[in-house]
Amino acid sequence: MFTKSRLGKELFVKIQITARHFHASPQLHQNLKDDLEKMAKFNDSITSAHVILDSGSGGTQRAEVVVKILDKSISAHADDTSMGRAIESMLEKVERQLKKEKEKLKAHRGASRSASVPS
Repeated sequence: MFTKSRLGKELFVKIQITARHFHASPQLHQNLKDDLEKMAKFNDSITSAHVILDSGSGGTQRAEVVVKILDKSISAHADDTSMGRAIESMLEKVERQLKKEKEKLKAHRGASRSASVPS
């Protein structure tokens, strides 16, 4: 879990990491937590994140994440032959989605404020 400050309030974000069919090292856990903490700068409404790492048969590595923001869930996954590349690709995808969601919220708030102001 990590905390972040938003308007002076401390928020607790639950981070869960699941490794299937292999043992994830403590260093991998820490790197994932650090990367997820950085996601807060793209969207400050994150409440939890669940990362699933799967070492499948045939050498395919899969990384999935489900990030919950206030009223929505954002998910991303990536497959690769290397777990590191799968994780990087998955993080890039969820980062894009978080940025897009924040932009939608900003546009929606901006449109409602400008519509309510009399000319």
